[in-house]
Amino acid sequence: MYHFNDLTGMRFNRLLVVEKGGRSNDRHVLWLCKCDCGNETITASRDLISGHTQSCGCYNKEMTSLARTKHGGRGNHKNTERLYKIWVDMRRRCNDKELKSYKYYGGLGVKVCNEWENYSSFRAWASGNGYDEKAQKGECTIDRINPYGDYCPNNCRWATVAEQNRNQRRHYKGGEPHD
Repeated sequence: MYHFNDLTGMRFNRLLVVEKGGRSNDRHVLWLCKCDCGNETITASRDLISGHTQSCGCYNKEMTSLARTKHGGRGNHKNTERLYKIWVDMRRRCNDKELKSYKYYGGLGVKVCNEWENYSSFRAWASGNGYDEKAQKGECTIDRINPYGDYCPNNCRWATVAEQNRNQRRHYKGGEPHD
């Protein structure tokens, strides 16, 4: 008899495991999952645990659509708004496991809030909270107030590189443990 870890009730990204859904042809346990978008999907334990499967497929569709959408920030390489690049880089640090710096962000559980998955929302927050599009490089960078927290409106500000260097995990005096 094969033993397996019961994943029922556990959440993996956008998927909530509902019940065991049988076994695959190669004898891996399959799970019926309910996606945050409302769809259901069946996927193998190994794909849930590894993070390979994050949704019913809606996440990839959203990212593809987002990449093809003009937000007013994306232009050709030379004309892309600096703020748009900041937004893309912020999301990559939290989501792209191939990125070298991922281990310090997404690898530690840092996420971008749902509101900021939309560039227009991020752009509106930035303009209302001190972003200066004419600032010199290193003068107006996005900084998480609590370096253990997520990228979200109540935990972010615009700071200089020097201010960011003083606000690293090893220096943070907030409620979280120090490195």
